[in-house]
Amino acid sequence: MKPTNSPPAPTAMPPHRSETPYRRLWNYAGAVLACLVAGGIARLLVQWVGPANIVMLFLLAVFLVAWLLGRGPALLAAFLAVALFDFFFIQPHFSFAVADAQHLITFAVMLAVALVTGQLAAVARERLRYVEMIQETRMQAEAERLRHSILASLSHDLRTPLAALVGLADTLALTHPPLPPPHDETARALRDQSKSLAEMVNNLLELARLTQGRQPLNLEWQPLEEIVGAAIQRLGPVLKKHPLSITLAPDLPLLEFDAVLLERVLGNLLDNAAKHTPPGTPIVIEARVRGAAAEVSVRDSGPGFSPEAASGAAAHNGLGLSICQAIVVAHGGKLQVENGPDGGARVTFTLPLGTPPVIGEEAEAA
Repeated sequence: MKPTNSPPAPTAMPPHRSETPYRRLWNYAGAVLACLVAGGIARLLVQWVGPANIVMLFLLAVFLVAWLLGRGPALLAAFLAVALFDFFFIQPHFSFAVADAQHLITFAVMLAVALVTGQLAAVARERLRYVEMIQETRMQAEAERLRHSILASLSHDLRTPLAALVGLADTLALTHPPLPPPHDETARALRDQSKSLAEMVNNLLELARLTQGRQPLNLEWQPLEEIVGAAIQRLGPVLKKHPLSITLAPDLPLLEFDAVLLERVLGNLLDNAAKHTPPGTPIVIEARVRGAAAEVSVRDSGPGFSPEAASGAAAHNGLGLSICQAIVVAHGGKLQVENGPDGGARVTFTLPLGTPPVIGEEAEAA
């Protein structure tokens, strides 16, 4: 089951660096260093400036620490600034003793101003960061919306000429009397390739509708085996060269899903398995209950996914799988691609179980 080419995924917004313990330690060390630098500058200027201006230097240091390093380092810087101011610039020097009780008011006001300034600065910084995140998210959403609008417009404009191309190729392939052998093979190849291109354009258009939420889900409670049977019947000519093995757990309950869209998921998975595996190799469909979800998987015995594709998200593994993932996510489930332990590709998706309605004899018994 090899992936087909898919449109490039949007670039994700880079995450902000997390506050690791090592980084927090450096932040607090930076707060201590800032206060020591402010104290050193104040000692050099003590002969020319008064205590009020020295207080301004320490408050500036607290503000810068709060702006650059965060709230916790700012609190440390506030208390350390008061301690340094008392120790070096208030009589008696080099002591925490206070000769004049009025200086206690100075210390209290200095500490309060430092704390409030620091708090107003950890808040302004966080608000700017959140504004930046909101702007980046908005720009990403606009870029994604523009991308899907272009895809939808392009796909819609291509459908009419592609339909005409498919019709002309079909006419050439089915002409009577048949074309000579070399030309007949060319006409059939042209028909197959044009149909494949038309299907790709239809997939692009549907992917744009799904990702933009323009296709509402027609959710109904129904058995999964009916969808499996419908997908197999629709792909009969494609699957005729592969033996099918179907294992559906007997305890599978009714599931709530859009039958048309879910049949498309199974159809895409089976079509990929049939087209990219050797004839005669088996294709296995399995379904069972796992936890609070129903798990459905399609696996084959082909070459499987490349290591890069198997380790990546389904959206990067091909247009068909991108559509499958969009449909499954719209149903509240997940889709995963991997290589089986014995080789081959395996695609698994889940659907939430929910609570099926009580009908028939069960309702009467209730």
